[in-house]
Amino acid sequence: MPNQIEIGRFDRLVLLGGGALLVQLVEWAETSGLPVAVITSPRHAAEEPASAGSLIEQLEARNIPVIVAENIESPDVKAFIGGTANNFCLSLGAAWIFKKNTIETLFKPALYNLHGTRLPQDRGGGGFSWQILMGNRLGFCQLHIVDGGVDTGDIILTDEFVYPPSCRTPLDYDRHYVGRSFEMVTSLLSELRTGTATLNRTTQPDYLSTYWPRLHTDTHGWIDWRWNAADLERFICAFDEPYGGAQTYLGDKEVRLKSAIASNHERPFHPFQAGIVFHRTANWACIATADGSLVVEKVLDSNGKNILSQLRDGDIFSTPSEKLDAARARVGYDAHGLAT
Repeated sequence: MPNQIEIGRFDRLVLLGGGALLVQLVEWAETSGLPVAVITSPRHAAEEPASAGSLIEQLEARNIPVIVAENIESPDVKAFIGGTANNFCLSLGAAWIFKKNTIETLFKPALYNLHGTRLPQDRGGGGFSWQILMGNRLGFCQLHIVDGGVDTGDIILTDEFVYPPSCRTPLDYDRHYVGRSFEMVTSLLSELRTGTATLNRTTQPDYLSTYWPRLHTDTHGWIDWRWNAADLERFICAFDEPYGGAQTYLGDKEVRLKSAIASNHERPFHPFQAGIVFHRTANWACIATADGSLVVEKVLDSNGKNILSQLRDGDIFSTPSEKLDAARARVGYDAHGLAT
């Protein structure tokens, strides 16, 4: 018989983190007459998860109780949360690492986290970009208990699905994931508002675990033209919307590529031809790779303007070796964003 956990009724929803799913859950809680409060970080507060403005602006416009915290262990956060027994506390990409004693002090009976990729195989950050890079189209919404480790706690709820072919960029993946996650989470919360829920509790086997570090587009998104067409397509897609785009040089100008598709419509080329624009139209450019071609619809300059129409047959994209070397660096994030 599997290990089980019983979760009881609650009176208030406390959301930690940011993003479009958090905004949707706030709207759902309001409509449902459920008190809701938000704990967010400076970097999440400034982000714009929807066209209605920054997260903090949207929450304040709705008069949602919210605190912007650099440190989750600050006395202000403890006072903001208040009594914990009747809260359902859910982390949605929160910026902090939760220590075990912090969880026990602030989030009794438990703090839960929603993870967007398969556990324990895909722990860490940068989930959708890594998923695109690896060609993995299996989707997971996994609710787990936060236990002081990084994505290590017992899993209590899973929705497994397949991302449709139309999902190509991180934004596509995120929109589909948010829809699935919203249905899973609100179904559970609705059940808990009227009674208790008994869920299977699955311990993550560490021998199956893998961890992928966070990505930063300006640091990691440099195109290596030695790769084959399929790998180039995945790489450019991985840094496409909502990110700035994969980077390379056109002559002496730094540019970013988006909307790329690998194609076998031409013969394989010699590796020395990789990066050369060998055909272009008003809407796309064909770039040689060692095993085929790459069709690109967006070439963005430093101002974000699409300069595709300015390309000429014979132009060459290239990336300096020092940029490729620097792209192997590991970066970290804190409550404010990229840690320096």
